[in-house]
Amino acid sequence: MRRYVIALLLMLCHMAGAQTRLDYFMMEAAKCRMQDNISASMDMYRHCLEINPDAPEALFQMGLMHMFLKEDSLGMDYLERAVSLDPDNAYYTEVLASLYIRRANVDEAVPLVERLSRLQPKRSDVLYQLANIYARNEEYDRAIGVYNQMELLEGKLASLSRDKFSLYMQMGDSVSAFKELQSLCDEYPADMSYRIGMGYSYQQLGNFDEAMKIYDEVRRVDPDNITLQMALMDYYKMQGQDSLFQVTRDSILYAPRTSTEDRARILQQMSQESDADSAGRARMADVFEHVLLVDSANTDLLMLYALYLEATNSPAVDLHNVLVRVMAVAPDNEEATRWLLRYYGDEHDYRALEEVCRKGVNYHPEDLSYHYFLGVALLLQGDESGSLDAMSRGLRLRPADANPDMVASMFTSMGDVLHQMGKDKESFEQYDSALVYNPDDAMCLNNYAYFLSLKSEQLDKAEEMSYRAVRAEPKNSTYLDTYAWIMFMQGKYDEAAECMSGIVPQDSLEQFLANDTLTSGVVLEHAGDIAWMTGDKPRAVLLWEHALKRPDKGSSPMLLKKYRKKKYYKAK
Repeated sequence: MRRYVIALLLMLCHMAGAQTRLDYFMMEAAKCRMQDNISASMDMYRHCLEINPDAPEALFQMGLMHMFLKEDSLGMDYLERAVSLDPDNAYYTEVLASLYIRRANVDEAVPLVERLSRLQPKRSDVLYQLANIYARNEEYDRAIGVYNQMELLEGKLASLSRDKFSLYMQMGDSVSAFKELQSLCDEYPADMSYRIGMGYSYQQLGNFDEAMKIYDEVRRVDPDNITLQMALMDYYKMQGQDSLFQVTRDSILYAPRTSTEDRARILQQMSQESDADSAGRARMADVFEHVLLVDSANTDLLMLYALYLEATNSPAVDLHNVLVRVMAVAPDNEEATRWLLRYYGDEHDYRALEEVCRKGVNYHPEDLSYHYFLGVALLLQGDESGSLDAMSRGLRLRPADANPDMVASMFTSMGDVLHQMGKDKESFEQYDSALVYNPDDAMCLNNYAYFLSLKSEQLDKAEEMSYRAVRAEPKNSTYLDTYAWIMFMQGKYDEAAECMSGIVPQDSLEQFLANDTLTSGVVLEHAGDIAWMTGDKPRAVLLWEHALKRPDKGSSPMLLKKYRKKKYYKAK
């Protein structure tokens, strides 16, 4: 007997020691996980399983680690074993059930969710999930039973009654379905919305007499109920009673007490049913304007009006006028601001564009696009310094996560402006900054390369940048011209001619010049210079002649002299 007791005590001590060691390594594993040391953490959990291969806590954590590493099959094996060893652990059960459901293994999830509902019978979310699973499996009686259990916990709820109504209807038991709705009405007799909902359900099933009976009951109690009016509007439409439908619809639409949501629903329906011709648009415009007399400061309705005008391809000025009204009410409205920005840009109204951009900058200072377009608007008005200030301020205010492409575009634009102001050193510094944020910014690469070539500086660097721009956009005539011109500046005339042929064809030149209206005088002058250096002097003179006829009249002050003297002169 004494030996037995001693053996038992030794065994208990050993077990206690093993559990202590297990707890210690579990804690160490958790520390490693918190430090994102995944490898060390897994080593610790493996050691825990060496101490006790059936420790559910270690199995569970190993399962989670493998799931984290996308080793789903192995992870699920560990989790399933943990749950089988500790079936009363609600957390383990819930995690495994959720994984089954996520993987569409609903059959495996059902017993786990059932067990979880027994372990935690007061959790409505678990019960609701179980009911949904039963409903998907067409076990309607069991689903309704779970909903009844939820009602014991939470009381009579409209959402549960609607779900039960739907299940009864799927079972073909309309009597029980409407009994469910009636019980909801009895539970909340003062809330007419439940009675109206019941009438609407009859209406949807084609039982119009029963529906109208309920509507009449509600009308005697609350004749101005908007929900009732909305139901009646649908009722009259389904019955083909057009005059009553229109009267009811208009009474809702123009009533001050009508919610924005209900008003918007009717306007959307009317917009969809309206004719898209000018007469139909005029009628809908009258409806919107009438509604806005009732609620003139409602941004949602104004935006709905704008969306209608845009969807029906209405004149841009009409859409503009509505969005100006939006901005008067809500100057921080981004959707309206961006549309007006595009509109004024298309209309070349740079003063108005500036005003819109300033509002965007004031209300959304972290959005670089407003600073950028403000700079563009000022530049197009001749204010180079103001343009630089606007973009510089935007870059100073940019958030840490600003789009690097947008940042690069702003530095590029600043470089362009500085070049225009004759400040090439500062211009090139801006281009260098742009390429830090976007090394493949084709516009920056092209402009930087071209302006270097104009100064005959760093031509090898210019060639490399220009080549990258052309490789990014091989059909861009501006980029091709830059590359051809750099070849020309390096004395590589044949290569320059080959590149320029992508813009100005070698054959049928006169026909090309007669039909072309897009190629600039600068490009034609460059093409002429290249033609001269490759020995085709008549072609060069013809190109110089046409360069003079273009609006920009070429790029160099020597162009007129070259044409008159029929000879190439290098620009000074």
